[in-house]
Amino acid sequence: MQDDVLASIDLDRYFRLMEKLAPEASTFGVCHCSGDCTVAPTKCSNASGSCREYTSTHVNELRDDAATPATCHLAGKENATCSVMIKNRMGDTVGFLLARFTAASFDAADEDEITEKLSYVAACLQEEYLLTKEMNSMARELTGRYEELNLVYDTKDELDHFSQDGDLLQSVVTNCVVYLDVDMVALILPRQERHFYAINRNTHTPDADRLVESLHANFYDHLKYGREHIILNDVNSTQHRSLCPDIPYKVLATPVLNADSRVIGMLACLNHSHRPDFFNSGRSVLEVMSKKVSKIILTNYDNLTGLLSGRIFEVIIGRSLDMARLTGHPSCLLNIDLDQLKVVNDSFGREAGDAAIRQLGEIIKGKLRTSDTIAYLGEGRFGVLIDKSTISQGITVAETLRKLIEKSDINWKSNTIELSASIGLALIDPAIPDTDTALEAAELARETAKESGRNRIHVYHPDDKDIMERKGQMRWVNRIQNALRDDRFIIYCQQIQPLMDQVENYHFEILLRMIDEEGNIVAPDNFIPPAELYHLMTGIDQWVIMNTFMLLAEHGIAQTPDEGCVSINLCGQSLADREIVNRISKHMHQYGIEPSCICFEVTETTAIRNLDAARHIIRELSSIGCRFSLDDFGTGMSSFSYLKELPVNYLKIDGSFVRKITEDQVARAMVSSINDIGHVMGLKTIAEFVENEAILRTIEIIGTDYAQGYVIMKPTPLKDYLQARLKGRNSLQAG
Repeated sequence: MQDDVLASIDLDRYFRLMEKLAPEASTFGVCHCSGDCTVAPTKCSNASGSCREYTSTHVNELRDDAATPATCHLAGKENATCSVMIKNRMGDTVGFLLARFTAASFDAADEDEITEKLSYVAACLQEEYLLTKEMNSMARELTGRYEELNLVYDTKDELDHFSQDGDLLQSVVTNCVVYLDVDMVALILPRQERHFYAINRNTHTPDADRLVESLHANFYDHLKYGREHIILNDVNSTQHRSLCPDIPYKVLATPVLNADSRVIGMLACLNHSHRPDFFNSGRSVLEVMSKKVSKIILTNYDNLTGLLSGRIFEVIIGRSLDMARLTGHPSCLLNIDLDQLKVVNDSFGREAGDAAIRQLGEIIKGKLRTSDTIAYLGEGRFGVLIDKSTISQGITVAETLRKLIEKSDINWKSNTIELSASIGLALIDPAIPDTDTALEAAELARETAKESGRNRIHVYHPDDKDIMERKGQMRWVNRIQNALRDDRFIIYCQQIQPLMDQVENYHFEILLRMIDEEGNIVAPDNFIPPAELYHLMTGIDQWVIMNTFMLLAEHGIAQTPDEGCVSINLCGQSLADREIVNRISKHMHQYGIEPSCICFEVTETTAIRNLDAARHIIRELSSIGCRFSLDDFGTGMSSFSYLKELPVNYLKIDGSFVRKITEDQVARAMVSSINDIGHVMGLKTIAEFVENEAILRTIEIIGTDYAQGYVIMKPTPLKDYLQARLKGRNSLQAG
């Protein structure tokens, strides 16, 4: 076969050069190893014909002489030929440069000089051959890259461009067929129980569904554990017969990996036996598309469950709302929450919780129609769109799902974990203004179902009192999050005054206020309950601790041991935070805070509810010198029995008793009893809500150690309080 590269070179330039260097030659030519010959057109046709005749006759001899760079041959009595080899980068001979002489002219010429001249021309020709071959190779590679880039960029990453989520993945296989020019491409995703394929319209590929099943059965496990591509071009080979005896096609397959490099699917190409073989170039393109599939799945699907992501679910809800407005047919939106997920995680570990989430997703998905949609929204919550259904039909589906979940359980390391779910239902009809409203309605209904006792369904109605209350709390969530983001909280403090002889320069509690969008001060009673309900208190506590330490450091407070006491509240969510101790220690070190000057307050009910966590944090922070106060003491049913399990330093007597102490003998007896028990256990007692002089005198008589309330000091911004202290200290020093 003729060398295409050598044949593509313009040889006339070399022939003209040789004509000047060796004018005595009768003709010149370039002979390919195939036997084809290109001769100089400027020489006579008879000479050219003899040159072709010579090369076709003696090409084997020339090839056998390949070890000799330049040779001269006498061809009978009338002619002589001088040949010089042309080689590729590997040293293989690809052709010869020839000069044809008559016997008379050859005898008169200097053979060595002719050979030298021809070798010079052949070296130039060989260099052009090599460069042309490399350029052609680069051009082919660039063409392949161009096609590869077209394939990649013509395939979208996000579902927003498609009416259904399956259309997005279908576009991948369709593009693969077009750009790779193969007979069939299949994408198999066992985890999602889905497959997609496309067939080349120019070929006949029957039984496509059977081929997909065979690919899944024969190749998926092999790819799953080997994680390497497969190329099978010989349908009669041993490997082909052992892997896929029922697939009479050439096969190229590559795994699809998730973010953790685990195999979640496969992408495969098929060609009939008479079609071109698969090579590494095709494999490279298929691997690129496999990564494209991975990106699509990562972008649009949840990694834990394999279900659609919450972002894509919002797109689908928006389309359902548009359809409801267009046709008048409503749909139902369910928000399903796995009950007690935190308990499962805490009791059995995060892996058990993940297993419960996956099983719940499978239960829900198994009962939906193909026209319905399920997505995982995170934190054990699922979104379900029941397409074209009335509210009564939606309730029927929701109740079916609730009962199925209630009857299910999972076995985890010899433990049985029972499942249940709270379900909120909202109707998507033309009256719904936008997607956010629909999602919020289902979420409000779900939260109401949970607060009503869990394992139940609640249907959203705009005039529902529970819904309206929940809606108000949810609005607070955004306000709180925005305030944290915009640094719109302000730290207050209230003095705790010693009533006995106490050696400390200051003692005050840190309080918190929020500043709303108009700059008004918001009391904690308004934002703390929704913050607790929607698990925002950990972030608030972190903000308070860091900013309190920063202000104390700026004013030289809490820098030396036992100079005073600054009391900071910790909520129940912070007690459950495993990193809270490390964060507190880090901030103390950052701002140079002396641990013995810091007292953390925990309410009695919070401590009892999180007894193990409270004990752990009290022990850890006490070990570095911090103190602890048990707030609102006396409200629990078994206050005194729990007191000995919590190694605190202060007891704060609940204000509901203190404020009635002058008029209610039972309240006075409670305060007195708590004070006595506290002293017996070696604790200091603090009476809060001391609002007037009469209450103050009474608690002094009872013998409490500290008083806190409006009669002592109204809550004041911490910065102002510290500046006033600093100014008073400076004036005393000046005097």
